[in-house]
Amino acid sequence: MPTSLREVAVAAGVSLSTASRVFTNAATVSPEIRERVLAASEELRYRPRARVPRQETQALRNLIFLVRVHNRAGLAAMLGDFYGYVLQGVEAECRRQRVSMRFALDDDSLLESQLERLEPPGDSGILLVGPFTAADVATVQRFGYPLVLLNNVVEQPVDAVLPDYFLGAQLAVRHLLAAGHRRIAYLHGRDRYTTRLRQQGYETALREAGITPDPQWLVSSSMSPQAAREAVVELLRRDTGCTALFCVNDVSAYGALLALADEGLIPGADFSLVGFDDVDLSALTTTSLTTIHVPKLEMGALAVRRLQERAADADGPIQRVLLGVHLVARETVCVPTQATMRSRARAQETQARQQPSGG
Repeated sequence: MPTSLREVAVAAGVSLSTASRVFTNAATVSPEIRERVLAASEELRYRPRARVPRQETQALRNLIFLVRVHNRAGLAAMLGDFYGYVLQGVEAECRRQRVSMRFALDDDSLLESQLERLEPPGDSGILLVGPFTAADVATVQRFGYPLVLLNNVVEQPVDAVLPDYFLGAQLAVRHLLAAGHRRIAYLHGRDRYTTRLRQQGYETALREAGITPDPQWLVSSSMSPQAAREAVVELLRRDTGCTALFCVNDVSAYGALLALADEGLIPGADFSLVGFDDVDLSALTTTSLTTIHVPKLEMGALAVRRLQERAADADGPIQRVLLGVHLVARETVCVPTQATMRSRARAQETQARQQPSGG
């Protein structure tokens, strides 16, 4: 079996990325390190693959779209209308730049072995898509790949491309405030940086209007429609007085629509609802969903361009690229008069059911 670059790196006592830089003639490698790596490669009879000479404007030749899913059955749901369009944007930009693209799946317990099977660093880069952590980023960097996080941010400095979630949440809540709502709930998902951004935007918009956010207005749920449905039913049966709901994404908003139907409330007439993402189905629901539009194709294309720039300039400044978003007003927002009356009536009915019967 041919000797691998990793074996050379171990024999020379250096990292894989350092060994890779020796064979790409990077100027950042010291003469002493270069000599050690070349001596180890000679001893192990390592022969690097022939590479096409780089051009300054085309450092990246291969792109790996590495998606994290905890089970393969959930892949179709994860890609869906949101990441499906992001992937289209990535593919289109790769074709434009004549970059070869590979799609790969990752399980969080097998990242290192997955990276060992990928093309070696040099003219390859990785887009990390999904809930990757700071530790995952450090692992990829240790292998020497240029990388960009797509729709994600971690604590350490690393390039990222994502929508302006903070602004989008502000726009959603301001729209509800403009309709007259003052008690606005927020349905959020798992505790991640991007969901926290939306909560910060939600709370900021309320405070700008002189409203103190109430912890009772926060509704926790996974992002599946059924989990959101159950969480919103529970919200509606509590006496919070909320007349509107901002949802972390459109998928959870579909669950909220089901919850409203369960409770005999009509979206856009008895209760107001705003989603986030503007996926295709949101314009096609029975009552079309007011939501925040995310430019998904553009997000994919920008991620490829940022990865190209990182591959060409490994030591350049880290950039977090925020894409602009805007509100798409449809049919699920109304003035709160009817909603307030129906919500109070529903709360009173619930309280009456919970009272023990006399006898």
